Amino acid sequence: VDERAADLQLVRGTSNVTSAVTHRLLYSLTGFDTFLVYWGSPNGEPLDLEITVANAMTPMVRDPITGTSETPMRLHRLPQENRLRMGLPLADHPMIVDFNYGASASYGAAVDVQQEALPRVEEIIFRHQQAQAAQDAVLQNYIAHVRIEQHFHPSPADPAYNVVTENRLFWDHVVVEWEELSFELNGAKWTANRPAFPLIQPEKVLSLPLDLRLNQDYAYRLDGVDLVNGRAAFIVRFDPIDSQHALYRGTVWIDRRTFVRLKIQAVETKLNGPVVSNDETHVFASAGELQGRPVWLLSHLVSKQIFLIAGRNVLVEREVHLSDVVLNASEFETARSAARASNRIMYRDTDAGVRYLVKKGETRVVSNQLTTSARAFAMGTDIDPSFDYPLPIGGINILDFNFLNRDVQLALLYGGVIALGNIQHANLWGGKFDASVDFFGLALKSNDDVFDSHGKRAGERVNRIPVATGLNVGYQITAFQKISGHYEFKYDAYFRDAATVQEFAVPPSTATNGEGAGYEYRRHGYSLTADVAAYQRTTWKAWGFGGEFDPDDRTFAKYNVGISKDFIFATFHTIHLNGSYFGGQRLDRFSMYQFGLFDPTRMHGVPSAVRFAELGMFRASYSFNVFDQYRFDLFLDQARGRDPRGDNTWRQVTGTGIRLNLRAPRSTILQLDVGKSVLPTVYRGAGSTVLQVLLLKPL
Repeated sequence: VDERAADLQLVRGTSNVTSAVTHRLLYSLTGFDTFLVYWGSPNGEPLDLEITVANAMTPMVRDPITGTSETPMRLHRLPQENRLRMGLPLADHPMIVDFNYGASASYGAAVDVQQEALPRVEEIIFRHQQAQAAQDAVLQNYIAHVRIEQHFHPSPADPAYNVVTENRLFWDHVVVEWEELSFELNGAKWTANRPAFPLIQPEKVLSLPLDLRLNQDYAYRLDGVDLVNGRAAFIVRFDPIDSQHALYRGTVWIDRRTFVRLKIQAVETKLNGPVVSNDETHVFASAGELQGRPVWLLSHLVSKQIFLIAGRNVLVEREVHLSDVVLNASEFETARSAARASNRIMYRDTDAGVRYLVKKGETRVVSNQLTTSARAFAMGTDIDPSFDYPLPIGGINILDFNFLNRDVQLALLYGGVIALGNIQHANLWGGKFDASVDFFGLALKSNDDVFDSHGKRAGERVNRIPVATGLNVGYQITAFQKISGHYEFKYDAYFRDAATVQEFAVPPSTATNGEGAGYEYRRHGYSLTADVAAYQRTTWKAWGFGGEFDPDDRTFAKYNVGISKDFIFATFHTIHLNGSYFGGQRLDRFSMYQFGLFDPTRMHGVPSAVRFAELGMFRASYSFNVFDQYRFDLFLDQARGRDPRGDNTWRQVTGTGIRLNLRAPRSTILQLDVGKSVLPTVYRGAGSTVLQVLLLKPL
């Protein structure tokens, strides 16, 4: 055993004679006992030993020649944890100090399925701390290349978002810093003057597992043995003792031979929004050797974080890869000074979390002004059969996690003729509650056409302008489960179109109130959602030719359930799968599910004229990059639905789409989205192509 980790000292009088006395500190990998073998002259001055040993029972001094054992001449337990001082007898042959004398029977309770004796968990943790201390003693600094990837999917109908940064990390015992070498968003790459990106992170955990004293912050238990990358490891579970602060709960795999960490799987507890869950897996690997000792460092981190954005939980998958590690780099100070002198973005890990390290004159200082918002100017058009003319888009897109510096989040898209957004507060009533307000408005009339087996029913077109708002209240049951209640208010203004025949009665403009509840479960990359809501129109009078109107339709209900999963490989390659079911009761022409741009049932290329009262759907997308310049998203949507008030026939609808995302001149981003659908014969003439062109300018 490396005695530096045990801070072993041999003392004669007031002199430290550790280097002058021959000795070896040993540890048994089968009995899990600690021994000190020493040689000393019997005529020398008395010898004292100071050492830190975990779980020392009744230390005894054994004479291997005579076979006798005796207690140390003096034995004191010092104030430091596990610290001992004792007087040692001297002889003209080796003597042995057995620190766990008589403790062999205590291992009987810690056995695996093969009845193999296992050490106590306290011993394992202590040995790990010794191994870590020994590594820290020889490792002064290192430089590494760090690649950070973030992937998320706002909704089943949206493309994946991929954010990748390349960084150079500088680590020493005093501080951890890194410089950002490049920034990439969906294939658009910046090395300088990149757009702002919110620096949102979980609350900093200051008390890490295995770093502090046992039973002070974490409770540990041994849960057997396992193999990690071919190496035998102890499985140690840990749980926080203090439930009031951000800590971890999980499992650590500790190498049975060297007692270094091989892997950690942990969930951060007691988080405050907007990060409501943080599930991490750390993998460690040997990064080289120093003084004949392998140095084990983090090589790969995978985290699945749940962010509360616009009143909804969004799963963000994050990966960190360390490579090209240089241990005790001779050029460390020179390289770090050059990074600090450059104009690149730099970060520092502080007790409060990651912070920007900004230039101030010739030096860099830690800034507590976090980037909590992103803004972009948006300009473009949307060509959809639901409108008689292209829908112009010109305005601003905002995501602000600290709106007006009041810990309130604002998500807003204002496009001139359209506005939608959400204002939310993430930490209410003890931290597990959140509340938000939705709003939506469209200033242009959309067309509402109806079709039957003969095609479009001429003369029954209705124009509509919708306005809606809603209140959502959520409660985070666990780190991965959430329930919510919501109230919706919607006002639909109906108008007669120039093509509407005189005999057709247009529905009265009406307000609709809805109350509902939802459930979300997100873990291991899966997202399961369910929602149910009941609605009531304030007024509902006869419309149409009279045959379709039912006064009971003034109240109706909707419900849905869905499951999603993302598969990420080769950084910018993402496959997204979603399956959903939508149903309801008493759904008429104006409350059935449609496929418009802002509907939860949106399908690429499918116009809003298609509607069903019940449907099941499967949506898939594949996102990838070409030449690290062009981002493509391919979509395939499939649905089967029916209208019980019509012929009740199940009909199949297929939507396909392609989206191109690329960096344009003057730091702009161009998005081109084309959708093409294959519709049932009944919907011939409804239009089957949707086109959107959007130019974004980060501000």
